[in-house]
Parts: sequence; C-alpha cells; structure tokens
Amino acid sequence: MSNSREPRPLPRPVRWVAMFMAFVFVISLGVIITHVNRSDAGRQDRSSSSDAGTKAGDTGSRRGSGGYRGLQAAGIPVPGDWSRQSLVSATRTGGESSDVGQAPVGGRGGPVDVALDTVDAILDPTPSDEEWNQTMQNLFQPDIAGASHGQGNMARYWWRQRRFNADKLCTGVSKDMLLIQSYDCSTDHRFQGKSEETIKDTQYWDPASAFFDVPQSIGEHVTSSTDPQTVISRYYDAVAIPMDDGVWYVTVDCPAMADQPFLDKNGDEMQAASAADMPDGTKFWISSVSSVGVGTNQRPCQPVEITVAGQTPFWYIGTDGSD
Repeated sequence: MSNSREPRPLPRPVRWVAMFMAFVFVISLGVIITHVNRSDAGRQDRSSSSDAGTKAGDTGSRRGSGGYRGLQAAGIPVPGDWSRQSLVSATRTGGESSDVGQAPVGGRGGPVDVALDTVDAILDPTPSDEEWNQTMQNLFQPDIAGASHGQGNMARYWWRQRRFNADKLCTGVSKDMLLIQSYDCSTDHRFQGKSEETIKDTQYWDPASAFFDVPQSIGEHVTSSTDPQTVISRYYDAVAIPMDDGVWYVTVDCPAMADQPFLDKNGDEMQAASAADMPDGTKFWISSVSSVGVGTNQRPCQPVEITVAGQTPFWYIGTDGSD
C-alpha cells in the first residue's frame, strides 16, 4: 500500500466548470455538424424579443481608435484580441460544415468589449462633471424584461480612486466570486498570470444562483416542458473585473441572441438563413447550444448594470456562496 497522500479534490466551482464545459462543447460541435440549420421555430421563439433588445445601439463610450483614458487611469487592461468573444466556427466544404471548432471572432459587440467600454466611460477623468453625469444617466439601459438597474449612487471621486487589483479574484472565499469561472491562483491567494486573463465573462449560468425575469414576449413562446430560465439566461452575460474594492460585475444583455445569426470574421451578421445557403469556402461563426450573451456589430450587447464594493448583481439569488 502506498503511503503517498491522496490528491486534494478540485474546488467545487472548478469541478463544475471542467465537467460542464467538456460536455457542452462536445454537444455543441455535434449540433453544428448535424443540425447547423437553425430551426424556424427557434427563430420565432426569440424574434418577438428583438424590439425589447434593441433599445440602444451602443454604450455611448465605444472606442473606435483606442484611447481608453478611464481604463488606463485605473490600470485596467484595455481591449484587444484577447477580449474578443469566442464562438463555434466552421467552413462550408462540399455542402457540409467542416473544420468545426471554437475560435475568436472580430467585432466589438461582445460582452467583454462592451463591459470594458462601459467601465472606461465611468472612469474617464477628462469629461466635465456635467458631461460625466449625462454619461451616467444614458450609459445603462433597461434589461430584456424592461427593469432598470444602473450603476448605483457612488460619487465620481469614488470611481476615480479605484484601481485594478488582480488578487481580488484569489481570496479563497467562494462568495467573493459570483460567476462560474476559473483563475490561476497561488496558495497564498495571489493571481498568477497576465492581467488580461483576469477579465472574463461567465461560462454558463448556474440556475441555483442566477435568475432573470422573463418578459411575456419571450415566455409565451417557451413550451411547458422547457424551463424559461434556460431561454432567457442566454440573452445575458456578466463580466468580472477585479478592483481594489472587490470584484466588479458588469451585466449586459445581448439582443442578437433572439435569432442567433451567423457571423463573418469581422463580427458582422451574415444574410444566410442557414449554412446550406452559403457557397463552398465560406467560413462562419455561430453561438453554440451553451453560449450566453453573444453580440454582433449590428446588435452589440448593452450594459444594464454594474455592481461594485460588494454590491450584489440583480440576477444573483445565491446564499452565502460557501463550498
């Protein structure tokens, strides 16, 4: 009998992530290969929500040529290739979909880019107080169900004092991290890795800790055998950003999830109704069966809330978050 110590099990959130993501990725690839044509019923199920989801065309702070004075002042990584959303991609070959895999897609409409643009607008030190107040009033939109959440009541000087702190992801206290994600932390609770690797969106929504109101326009198309939360939650994403006061959560809703369009390499929506309509050699991107919060250039995700300083996001229904 060996005297070696048994390895310690992984923390529960990490086990969830490993098992769940391995399963859904395999399923996703199978769906793309064997049923890449989206069903008309699925499109109808979500199309009625488009009006609610297109309440704003942008965050009011999206940067076309860089700058990011707010992010830079706080030491937060600025957007780049690392912040692009990753979707299932495939190429049409001989009437079939080949080279199926997960790959980043271009564009600036995805959850992480929109979250960073939002935080940049809040932290930007250059606008006048009047301009900044106007930005704060216009930055956050009502969610898919029409409820408003916003940015709380922190004063501008408080925002300007905040600084990026990657180690806040590694406290070892489960309730400090509300998203299903994994990070490389040392035993002494220090983050190990690049700063860009700290800013992530949720990998999937845990029904035990997240709940979203379902508007009638969506709920009336959900069959009685389907949990409405599995439908409405896909419209949302949340991005975690570690700061000196704790982890910030920027929640976005993404109206493009109403019909899950095919995207080209630039993140633009393609006109094809199905992969079968595409000529050979066409490469496309599309959300998988497990994707949440996908944005496009035409219909980017929209910020609906930011929580800071230990505030709880509107969607969180967990308890103490203990293991």
